[in-house]
Amino acid sequence: MKYVVFKLAELFCGPGGLALGAVKARIEHNGRVYKIKPVWANDIDEDACRTYARNIHNGDRTNVVCAPVETIDFKKVPKFDALAFGFPCNDFSIVGEQKGFDGRYGPLY
Repeated sequence: MKYVVFKLAELFCGPGGLALGAVKARIEHNGRVYKIKPVWANDIDEDACRTYARNIHNGDRTNVVCAPVETIDFKKVPKFDALAFGFPCNDFSIVGEQKGFDGRYGPLY
């Protein structure tokens, strides 16, 4: 069986729910197995970055960048086939102040 692996990069990764779903997804078709491998991720929250690294990369934080997305040098991001991103929901969540697009993170959407 031949494996085809798509490399995933992710913005606003949080603790890794989207990546976990991607890792568990696979399909077999015409003698090939299609899979997804997360290769890089970003979030601004230190706890989320640590949890993502533990959940997705066995604790290795090498390719988990914990910094504001605006400060990332995207030329240094490993090559990837797909870009996914969580919604920066801090300013929209009902558990927050609900500032929407007027908040700190809302304009990132």
